[in-house]
Amino acid sequence: MTQISRYFQFNLLTKRNRITMKFLGLVLTVTFFAVIINAPRVARPFQTLEELYSSLDSLEIWPEVFKLRESAEYVYSGREISQEEYVQNLTRFNRSNQPKTIVCHDLKGGYLEDRFIDGSSASDSYGFYHWSIIDIFIYFSHYLVTIPPYGWIQSAHKHGVKVLGTVMTEWTEGEEVWSQILSSIEETEKFAGALILLAKHFNFEGWLLNIENDINPDDIDQLKYFVQYLTDGIHSEIDDAEIIWYDNFFDFADGIFVNYNWTDTGLLSSRSIAERENRALDIYVGIDVWGRGCPGGGGFNSKEAVEIIREYNLSVAIFASSWTYENFKGQTFELLEDIFWAQLTPYMYIHVPIYDNEVFSTSFSHGFGEKYFYSGDDETTTSAFYNLALQEPQISVPNYQLQFTFVNIPEDKEDREEDEELLEEEVPIYKFETPFHRIQTQGSNIIIEKKPDQQINSIQYFNKYSYNGGGCIKINVARPQYYRLFLMHLKHNTDVQIIIIHRSDKKNYIQDNYRTNYPVVVVKNNSTTKYLDPYENFQLNSQWVQSCYFSTNMETINELGVIFTTIGSYYLGMIQIYPLPKNFE
Repeated sequence: MTQISRYFQFNLLTKRNRITMKFLGLVLTVTFFAVIINAPRVARPFQTLEELYSSLDSLEIWPEVFKLRESAEYVYSGREISQEEYVQNLTRFNRSNQPKTIVCHDLKGGYLEDRFIDGSSASDSYGFYHWSIIDIFIYFSHYLVTIPPYGWIQSAHKHGVKVLGTVMTEWTEGEEVWSQILSSIEETEKFAGALILLAKHFNFEGWLLNIENDINPDDIDQLKYFVQYLTDGIHSEIDDAEIIWYDNFFDFADGIFVNYNWTDTGLLSSRSIAERENRALDIYVGIDVWGRGCPGGGGFNSKEAVEIIREYNLSVAIFASSWTYENFKGQTFELLEDIFWAQLTPYMYIHVPIYDNEVFSTSFSHGFGEKYFYSGDDETTTSAFYNLALQEPQISVPNYQLQFTFVNIPEDKEDREEDEELLEEEVPIYKFETPFHRIQTQGSNIIIEKKPDQQINSIQYFNKYSYNGGGCIKINVARPQYYRLFLMHLKHNTDVQIIIIHRSDKKNYIQDNYRTNYPVVVVKNNSTTKYLDPYENFQLNSQWVQSCYFSTNMETINELGVIFTTIGSYYLGMIQIYPLPKNFE
């Protein structure tokens, strides 16, 4: 074995041990708190002002949160990427000039399995992993003050996505809350200060203010003062802070979340007003994926509303995208999630995370799975797990190959009110097709028919195999094609080493010629494209193979992908990029 190979293997084993120890530490932590304290650590909302204020001196200490990863000043167009299968440079767009995307989580009131700081064993819970195409994630529920759970913050920050909590008031109770908050300067600043303290303590970026009750007309100026005080104060304490105000005054916050019942005329008017202060991109136009008041009826046809919003070059706030999970009761969730986001990708912008002299490593895990695999060994797997904090960096481009090739939606889709008492035959039937599936939905019922096997290339997440975590990337090759995996801004002061751990369904995979059976790695920046063959391959166990690559004179990598030159099914279990020591030979 060469010196470089030994270097690779040492680092790989070190990483493997770190992952194993991290998970074992997780198990021990859960056991400790369950046995000694007799209760697991959980994230909780605050339901009243009294509860909030009485808790500020004894806030729970969570595990260390990953710092929000910095992103490059440029983005890529989802439309261009969705049509791209070849190795050529993508167009860069100035990020500050492009509309943004919020995802506002809403799932059965929140705080389900995601509330457990140390994870749980409920692998069939909801998770999100298309981080590259959104800018802000809002954790939403109908409590007074909603704190985003630890796993959501950790996972979003790894991918460079801001996280906001929610301040929510409704009805008469909400009027009474704001009557107290706005009763004096001291009370107003006290509440704002508490919100700033919470965001700083739990390491998230800010708040969505959702006031859905009347405010005493005499208190309106005081409410404006509150929002301005909160916005100024949180920016002075937290980098990249955001205060978004739901369907209300625009001048005092960082952005406005426009209600779902918008019209084209309203969008044009809002844009015209915001343009006077060069703030059009701070308008986040709401879309309810459940279809309430939205063009297109929501669901798998949510792209109709997004398309209209983008025509006005406005930002979008997608509410309750967990419809893919909740409406269909969790069945085939990851497939439905991928299909949903594949339709929206052309209207999104892919942000680019920065890795500055860091090791890049991913096993692609979604942070939940039917089993937790260690080093690809089926004999040492654990049971099902759910812990979004363990989510690994995800590929940059949602599966555009799942875009619909056929759509059949009833003409009365916008006029029909959702009513649980409708007879089944009165609920409209929606039909869709992808290159791989025929889909029929009727309310919460769904039928997915897989089309006969076709000679079509595809890339997907696959949870039956994994090297570390709960899944891997499966690539079906009907013809040689470039598969773009990661758009990044990875900077190193030295040459880099790349390792890929992979497997195949081929019986003689390890014995076959590596130049035709192993992945060709493609690394790119603005001036250079390199095609790298592995300089060495060796078997890790009965399934997984490690291939080692060496890239020189390329201090910045902006894109990484693979090419398989022979027909077959391949699985990527891990990718790592290491800087070599400058004195390494």
